[in-house]
Amino acid sequence: MKTLTKTRSPASGIKLKTSQFQMIREVIYNYCGINMHEGKEALVQNRLLKRLRKLGLGSFDEYFSFIENDKSGAEFLSLVDVLTTNKTSFFRERKHFDFIERNILPGMAGRSVKWWSAGCSTGQEPITCAITLLEAQQRIPWTSVKILATDISREVLHTAKQGVYTSHKIGDMPAPIVNKYFNQWGADEYQVVEEVQKMITYGRLNLTKPWPLKGKFQLIMCRNVMIYFNRETQKEIVAKFYDLLEPGGYLFLGHSESIPSDNKLFKNIAPASYQKQ
Repeated sequence: MKTLTKTRSPASGIKLKTSQFQMIREVIYNYCGINMHEGKEALVQNRLLKRLRKLGLGSFDEYFSFIENDKSGAEFLSLVDVLTTNKTSFFRERKHFDFIERNILPGMAGRSVKWWSAGCSTGQEPITCAITLLEAQQRIPWTSVKILATDISREVLHTAKQGVYTSHKIGDMPAPIVNKYFNQWGADEYQVVEEVQKMITYGRLNLTKPWPLKGKFQLIMCRNVMIYFNRETQKEIVAKFYDLLEPGGYLFLGHSESIPSDNKLFKNIAPASYQKQ
């Protein structure tokens, strides 16, 4: 009688060396400013193993060689995708949207709205902004809306553009909002309505490289992104936000984030909420 043996995947049992982790830290920092702290070795290893399995490679050295020889640069971008964190939800940090409704929306009456979600992940944040505007339109009629939504990850942008979410993802929203702004798309999936998606323009942007943006925005959200940058990079990005905001414009960060204390560009007006000086 033959004994059945379990086939191991090409990436089974591979460990990321300290020198390899340090190399990845340096490459990712130089590319997009993300500062991977010591202690993230296991996380990086587990995420990279997904790529090794997909490509059928047997070592991290093979994988790094594959990236180096990939002249299209596609696999390097896949590396960036798997190493960036993209946790988000609809109406996340609800107090920000309460502040917007009370303090910002009244000033939008009769105006062309231009907002930016910088680090939009899978789209919940810009969609929440669009829904907030639509819910207020009867009281505060604006003339037009453009919500720019950017992220460095191609994978999350693909999801955002589709606008399809499971019932688990939309479960925290009130049923009237879900029924009004989402259509059932599958057995357990819902797609945001076209009226909402038409208000949003999605694009890929590396916050640590030059920004091909024009305008003046009334509001910029960059929530739960700044924590991945060192202090110097944070100051540079905040200064660029300042330049792109109209006078008195607003900047929202994540509740675990803050603008450096020596900042003179913005005043803190609410938790993780700032106004251009």
